Amino acid sequence: MSQFLLLGYGRQPPFYNWLQYGVIHLIGPSVLALTLLKNSLLFLSCVFIGLAVRQVSDRKDVVAAAMLGVLALPAVSVLSQRDLSHAVALLFCVSLFLYGFIGALKQPTLWRYALTGFAIGIGVISKYNFVVVPIAAILTILPDPDLRRRLFDRRLIATILVAGLICMPHALWFLNNIDATTTDTIDEMRDGPSGNFIADRLEGLISLVTSAVEGALPLIIFMAIAFGREIWAGRRAGTVWTRAIGRMFLLCLLIVGLISFVMGATKISQKWLSPFLLLLPVYLCLKIEAAGGFDRHPHAVAVLAVPTSILMFGFLLYLTAGNLLGPLHGKYQKDSFPSVPFVRQVLAEADTPLDFIVADGMTLAAAARVNAPQAGVAQPGFARSRTFISPQNRGLVIWNSANGPDLPPALGEFLRSNGIDTAALITKTMAVAYPFSGGRDTEQFNYAWTADPSGQN
Repeated sequence: MSQFLLLGYGRQPPFYNWLQYGVIHLIGPSVLALTLLKNSLLFLSCVFIGLAVRQVSDRKDVVAAAMLGVLALPAVSVLSQRDLSHAVALLFCVSLFLYGFIGALKQPTLWRYALTGFAIGIGVISKYNFVVVPIAAILTILPDPDLRRRLFDRRLIATILVAGLICMPHALWFLNNIDATTTDTIDEMRDGPSGNFIADRLEGLISLVTSAVEGALPLIIFMAIAFGREIWAGRRAGTVWTRAIGRMFLLCLLIVGLISFVMGATKISQKWLSPFLLLLPVYLCLKIEAAGGFDRHPHAVAVLAVPTSILMFGFLLYLTAGNLLGPLHGKYQKDSFPSVPFVRQVLAEADTPLDFIVADGMTLAAAARVNAPQAGVAQPGFARSRTFISPQNRGLVIWNSANGPDLPPALGEFLRSNGIDTAALITKTMAVAYPFSGGRDTEQFNYAWTADPSGQN
């Protein structure tokens, strides 16, 4: 959990890790620190979408509807609460970019061009698929003479300079670590390829369309509930801004489709499309406004808030119910894994603080970081963390017992390469009950001290 400030973290760019590093060093490693960062970014995403719409609409209800529309996206209300981390930072960056981009087009000033460059810079170092957004934005304004001239404004130099200065350090790191940053992502997108050129690419395009529909459908349904036929009647109404946002949204999907075709991707997840779907509530709200839908439905925002709230809070209740009721049927959510109770029980055996902990896997490493913030946490596969390990200091090694009590090969090699005599380790096994299981279901863990925790030999 953010023990280092690095230019890159494996397959992920560094921006979210940097933010997490700052929050954790302010309030300490905890679930609160993780939750605070994620939900703050989601809140700011809604705020900047609202500010973006405010620049092209004088109606407060249009702004409010667009912000509620963001919350109606499953990527925000569902996926972000369950799985997403770096992609949450990406949502924020897209909303900030849209605010700066629309502002630079409507009221061009140096600071708006610079802000757009700032959003591009942090967007690129949040997730690499962000680059689709500014490319689509440039292509969007080319057909419109009034908007196109903003592209050739000398203040665009500020955009390029700011974005370049932010991206350059990570770009240099990326070029030196290109295999580590791209291999896993490409493998994930090529999920079970058949080897047939046409079949694989067709499967990828179908996956793209399916994910786009799944990601947009709740928003469209909720908008239809609030505005009725206005969502369809407004198809012929429009402004320069509805045309621009609509083109930008379609271009994003088209570019993703081209990338997936070239790469031979068979799977495009909704998570991958989440930043582009953020444009949809803006487009729909401006489209309905252009058709006069907000005038004919003065209470539409209040109506829209109802299903959106049900989706948001309903999913949180679902997660809570899954953790509380699932154990009654022997079913457990991934956050029910008893790694935290295990680490707490092991640490209770030590009468003095540890210097380091070596954990096999991210889940155990996170539990160790939360429960022993004074100790450095190392893990195989993260070479930088080896700096915490010292054979002369007191340490703890922890791993899951899924494959028995023996040290996993990668963990054993990692320890030996850092001066730990694995033959001298005395392995202990601990069975820890799953939360709310009444002790019926347990998980087996192993641990070993690199020195006696009580100071006795």
